[in-house]
Amino acid sequence: MTEHKPHTIALAESLEKTLAMPFCISPSGIMQRADLLAHAIALSEKLPEKKFAINLCQDRYLFIVAYLAVCIREQISLLPSNQAAKTIQDLQKNYPESYILSDNKADADFIITYKHLEKSTKPFPLINIDYPTSISFTSGSTGRPKAIQKTWREFQASAELALQRFKLQNQKITLVSTVPMQHMYGLETSLFWVLFSQMSLHNSRPFYPEDIRNTLNNITTQNVLISTPRHLKSCSQTQGKWSNIKFILSSTAPMDIVLAKQIEQNIQAPVFELFGSTETLSFASRRATISEQWQPYATIQLTKRQQQFVLQGGHIAKAQVLDDNFSIDKKGFFTLLGRSTDLIKIAGKRASLSDLNQQLTSIAGIEDGIFFPGNNERLSALVVSQLPRQTIIQHLKQSIDEVFLPRAIYSVSAVPRNDLGKIIKTDLEQLIRTCQIVRK
Repeated sequence: MTEHKPHTIALAESLEKTLAMPFCISPSGIMQRADLLAHAIALSEKLPEKKFAINLCQDRYLFIVAYLAVCIREQISLLPSNQAAKTIQDLQKNYPESYILSDNKADADFIITYKHLEKSTKPFPLINIDYPTSISFTSGSTGRPKAIQKTWREFQASAELALQRFKLQNQKITLVSTVPMQHMYGLETSLFWVLFSQMSLHNSRPFYPEDIRNTLNNITTQNVLISTPRHLKSCSQTQGKWSNIKFILSSTAPMDIVLAKQIEQNIQAPVFELFGSTETLSFASRRATISEQWQPYATIQLTKRQQQFVLQGGHIAKAQVLDDNFSIDKKGFFTLLGRSTDLIKIAGKRASLSDLNQQLTSIAGIEDGIFFPGNNERLSALVVSQLPRQTIIQHLKQSIDEVFLPRAIYSVSAVPRNDLGKIIKTDLEQLIRTCQIVRK
């Protein structure tokens, strides 16, 4: 038995009962947890002598091997919200002691591929669970991206609570995800949920609905599909049979009940949602077709203190003040009322921009859309639609107060969003300026 201090974990020992179980379906066959640890140890010995590793791997298994290898070396993984050239350049500038690690970029400092994987017979080193394993970056949808540092202790504690919530600890099922590993939602579910359960992972990141369906249909076990509202909406609109799905998990934005019902009916699987953020990790869940309320994970408490909402307990090492507004019942279940910065007031009346956007995009014939503050404190809107303005207004009048109706509606080819469907604020601001100039 390996001797270790209270702040470390002997990973091989903690995974002793599952080491021989499948961890990932890859192009090279089934990888067991023992393979994963052996690959990570071997890779760790080849990494550059620097403090930070910018992990851009797209293949899930290669990403995880690299992530663990970086952890073994007591380096810190940097996980950008996108892989645009400027984003990576800014990251390198802000973290000069970094190198780029990738499975598909020719100009990366270190390349990892399946043919280069080797297995080490050395024991897996102890992991300092209170040392930062990675730094993730918010999407920048509400401003400049923020760097969020997390430890192994936080990830493992959050994963154990989530697995308990969905009763996944002993389920021999396969997780298929459309979410990038660099996003906190993808990192939580694809790495830590799988590692600390008996689930296995599919290495791919299928994008188009047909690719997602084919991936699911080609797996013999039951599956959990991890995705986003926008992706799931596209999947639910396609023809064809979906099979072997135990349930669907969605996050990044709350799903309205109409869309949730459409997905459940067309894909024939229950849809659960995670509530959380890059800062907090996931901490609550719901099934919108059953209840609009969110149920916090066991030992997690959301409370109101002097007009602020505070999250504590569970994996939350230090109580955090949230920017959202909630309604909390006696059981501790909560309903999201909107972000503090999301609430608007016009002619003495209040509304949430998120709710208005949901009403807008629920109109048949509108592919995407968003409200934004226009001139004279009134709202305007961008829409991806061929519907005439008057038709859109007539639909909106049925669900929102007239003071919030858009005074101007601009038809655009696309609303600027990232891979997860979140608004890219700088691109949105430029698009709005362009539309207003053209209209003049």
